[in-house]
Amino acid sequence: MAEERLDKTFDVLVENEVIELVLPDNIKQNLRYETRPYQIEAFARFTHYLKNYKHRRKPSQLLFHMATGSGKTLIMAGAIVELYKMGYRNFIFFVNTDTIIRKTKENFLNSASLKYLFAPQININNQPVSVREVDNFESANDNDINIHFSTIQGLHSRLNTPRENSVTFEDFANKKIVLISDEAHHVNSLTKKKLTGAELEVERSWENTITRIFDSNSENIMLEFTATLELAHPSVAAKYSSKLLFDYDLKKFREDGYSKEVKTMQADLEAADRALEGIIVSQYKKKVFSKLGLLIKPVVMMKSKTTAESAEMEQQFRDKIYNLSESDINKIRGLKGNETLQKAFQFFEESKISTANLLDELKDDFSEDKIISVNSKNDTDEKQIIINTLEAKDNEYRVVFAVDKLNEGWDVLNLYDIVRLYETRDSQGGKPGKTTVQEAQLIGRGARYFPFKISEEQPLDQRKFDTDLENEMRICEELHYHCSHNPRYIQELNTALQEIGIVPKEKKEVFLELKDDFKESKFYKTGFVFTNKKVENDPQLNFEYQEPAIRKKHEYKLRTMATAESVIFTEQETKRIDRKTQIYKPILWDKVIFKKAMNKIPFYHFNNMKRYFPSVKSVDDFISKKLTDIEVDVIGLEKDIKNLTPKDKLNVCLSFLTSISEEINQKFGDFRGTKSFKREPIRKLFRDKKMYFAIEENTDKETGKPTMRPDIDEKYYLDLNSRDWHAYKENYGSSEEKLLVKFLDSQMEELKNRFKDIYLLRNERFFKIFRFSDGKATEPDYVLLMTEKDSGENLFYQLFIEPKGAHLIPIDDWKEKFFADIEEEAILHENDKIRIIGMPFYNKAEKETQFKEKLTEILNV
Repeated sequence: MAEERLDKTFDVLVENEVIELVLPDNIKQNLRYETRPYQIEAFARFTHYLKNYKHRRKPSQLLFHMATGSGKTLIMAGAIVELYKMGYRNFIFFVNTDTIIRKTKENFLNSASLKYLFAPQININNQPVSVREVDNFESANDNDINIHFSTIQGLHSRLNTPRENSVTFEDFANKKIVLISDEAHHVNSLTKKKLTGAELEVERSWENTITRIFDSNSENIMLEFTATLELAHPSVAAKYSSKLLFDYDLKKFREDGYSKEVKTMQADLEAADRALEGIIVSQYKKKVFSKLGLLIKPVVMMKSKTTAESAEMEQQFRDKIYNLSESDINKIRGLKGNETLQKAFQFFEESKISTANLLDELKDDFSEDKIISVNSKNDTDEKQIIINTLEAKDNEYRVVFAVDKLNEGWDVLNLYDIVRLYETRDSQGGKPGKTTVQEAQLIGRGARYFPFKISEEQPLDQRKFDTDLENEMRICEELHYHCSHNPRYIQELNTALQEIGIVPKEKKEVFLELKDDFKESKFYKTGFVFTNKKVENDPQLNFEYQEPAIRKKHEYKLRTMATAESVIFTEQETKRIDRKTQIYKPILWDKVIFKKAMNKIPFYHFNNMKRYFPSVKSVDDFISKKLTDIEVDVIGLEKDIKNLTPKDKLNVCLSFLTSISEEINQKFGDFRGTKSFKREPIRKLFRDKKMYFAIEENTDKETGKPTMRPDIDEKYYLDLNSRDWHAYKENYGSSEEKLLVKFLDSQMEELKNRFKDIYLLRNERFFKIFRFSDGKATEPDYVLLMTEKDSGENLFYQLFIEPKGAHLIPIDDWKEKFFADIEEEAILHENDKIRIIGMPFYNKAEKETQFKEKLTEILNV
């Protein structure tokens, strides 16, 4: 029986909440950037495997299959600080190219770089830690994070032909080593290919060198990272079945909204005119950003097939810009059938940018000093830094000429247009050829989302306008690939893009429209929906603030220094250590011990502590007010626990104080959701909207499809035209959403007996509400509004409702708990005749009974 893939085993552990998706405090405090949900899951899987997984193999080899742009290097940085905490000090980072080495050194070593990933001051185990580059580990400082950077080829060469001060195999004797392999698919050439004798010998020697290091100590760890794992290849799938820990491919990355939307623009133009089209679209994006006060510089990549062609096209482009005329621009303006170009020139016209003005802008923004080429094998480090910091405000380059040097290791967020300057295709047997696949992978790299937002409620680094396609800012979420008009090539490119996951198999645009009667109603014109706000969690500005509760009971295990020796394959039992427990109240110890422990933990530095506990006046005040009732169960040998040394007492204090700080950090973020709910006019929130759906093979089959279509399953069908309570003309929701609407229809007679003005409104990103504890946002799928009749009080009810697929119920458990809190904790200052209620999730099979019970409770109040 085939062994189950490791990532599938861990999927089950995550779904059943065996693995808690919480970011370890050590990682949170020591990374520069906020982590995304999927990155938190990657870290949670990683720490669970190393600390709790019973079937962990030693030495441990783990693979992270993560999409280009998903933050693989951030996962490396977080893993490094967590492994340091576990006792690892020595790391080897290896990859196949010097380009990626230079980029990664910026990430790990240059604290002045925009790309630096660690916090300004790394603090682990209450000690400051530095990251150092080392040539070998013999002279490495055991208090530092020591990293040896190398190409695979260079590492093999230095180890097998050692020179003075270089790394040697002897460096690994009696040392725990962490090997970090980036672009790990290159190491798999031996696994996949039938190589020639000479090639096989070279590849085998590289892999053998890595294996020899890895196997030198059972505590060694190898972490592999790749965006292009060929799991369809039997040998690769077999090799990584027990090693693939996290699978987050480009398709999931796009579905979660972290990529740009990819569009192709085909035009039967000469290459130079196609380049002009590309920079006009790029300038359009820049001006849209600028209109909203965002100084963001879109970059264009000019892609050639050979370095000679690239050099020739670069010169042609320079000449084109130098001699650019209004007639050249008007030629592009006159192209028919291109919606993006039409919108661009319409925007220029509405913004009072004349053709002459646009000409001047293009000549200035795309002048010679803003063009860079990366085709030389001898490109300087300075040029590599320029290419990898194109987002920086002082980096003015707008155009990059390249062949294939940027196919890997290029971290760029503001690439918005790629212009294909050649017209050949290399399909094989009707399938995309090697060049087309590489082009698709380049598009995937360029599709990284540039973080921006135009309101506080919007996510910074995810698409915002999938459900609002007519929004002017939608263009700023799109990557355009400009190529010649060749239908067969476009078909092959689309196939390749679908295979890597950056475009869906099927796209669908629909128009969500409010019913005319609802738009004309008094309720729509004068009614309200109540929402809360996300605000900074500043106790001095927060009248609702409550200081964190501190856990009173803790445990600390003393080292027993016991040893044992036994013979393998015998039934000899190891003698158990007789541990005892003694309860201590640390407040009775010398206060100097408390203060020494607190000084070692940055959380307890007074200015920081004051954020969480504004009532305390000093460290002494904190100790006397907050730590008086702390009890610690000290476990160990009886002779030790009854005679604690000053060092023991310090370690006890460090232990429980660290636990307290981590618990507070987990619960107390920089933001919170207000408990005060304020009214927002319905007419301003809810409107007609053009929406985009990516129809996936494995997604809900109903998503994006109307309820009133002829071929719909009867269990989903409902004539919404005759349901005046359904505010929208159609329902394009998932199967569970359609089942919810049918369920509410079955309850409507009872509801209408007690309520009037009943309306169900679909919340297509029209509003958010924010969890009280940390300001985490959610967009309830529906809001049900109704007014009590016949009671004389005119009570208004607002119900937040969320249908939920069974597989998502445990993942979104936090949201259901927040909904439950709303009824008890929401504060309404307008009047007391409003009831805001968060309903239990609706799921036909698993939650309908609970949902109905809550609805009945509301009816019977």
